Amino acid sequence: MAGILIAGAVLLTGCGASGASTGSPLLPTTDQGGFPESAPDFEESAGGDSGGLPEQDTDNDRDVIITGDVSMRAEDPITTADAVADAVEARDGSIDARSEGASTDFEPAWATLTVRVPAPQVEDLLTAIRGLGDVTAVDTKEQRVGAQVRDLEVRVNAARASVERLTELLGTAANTDILLDVEAQLTQRTSELEQLLSQQRTLADQLAMSTIDVSIRATTVEGPTGTPSFWDGLVGGWGAFLAWGAAFLFGLGQAVPTLVVLALLALLALVVVRRVIKRMPSRKTAAPPVVE
Repeated sequence: MAGILIAGAVLLTGCGASGASTGSPLLPTTDQGGFPESAPDFEESAGGDSGGLPEQDTDNDRDVIITGDVSMRAEDPITTADAVADAVEARDGSIDARSEGASTDFEPAWATLTVRVPAPQVEDLLTAIRGLGDVTAVDTKEQRVGAQVRDLEVRVNAARASVERLTELLGTAANTDILLDVEAQLTQRTSELEQLLSQQRTLADQLAMSTIDVSIRATTVEGPTGTPSFWDGLVGGWGAFLAWGAAFLFGLGQAVPTLVVLALLALLALVVVRRVIKRMPSRKTAAPPVVE
């Protein structure tokens, strides 16, 4: 009996030592503080230092509409305007509007252009313009429209999906009332989609092609300058009088044939009236009765 008890005690002691040396197979080994050695890195799993938020899309910063104004002086504004137009066309641009005026006695020659060039060519064009004359002012503006571009894209996609759904419903309408209702909604959504697409095309065109207004003035004025004198006024008045007299004589020459025809018609009418009057019987006035 004593031998059995001693053998059991030895067996239990060996099991306890084995369990202490190997540890529990259900629990992971721990380091100081009681945390698992292989605990995952929460910062790495969350995306590093970004806090788990997606990176901001920087492509939207490229959606910029560029406009500008350039003022310059040149000896011959019209020739300089031709050179500016050539520089624009060499950069795949176009001339939207152009106006010019020759030099007068009191106003220098001038020219204005509204040009459009691809957005990446704006700086190159400005550099070319600076070499064509004395640039006095340059004002460029950038309008970021990334949010507007994204909003239009979302609205276009939503409108297109709505049109597709209504088109499908149009083919499965159960009765006339439903058919008319679906057709009305489809017409409205199609119109909205076309408007959104038009806005999207306009915005895309403004993003692709930048608009620059160029104003060119002459450096000198041909002819007299300053306040006109009395003699200048007298000469100008005499010239105006001669111009008025020439215009009067011209108008009178145009009116003479008409006046001659009218005079002949009046004379003919007068002759006819006199003959009619002569043929009418004359009325004799009766003598008053004599009272005895």
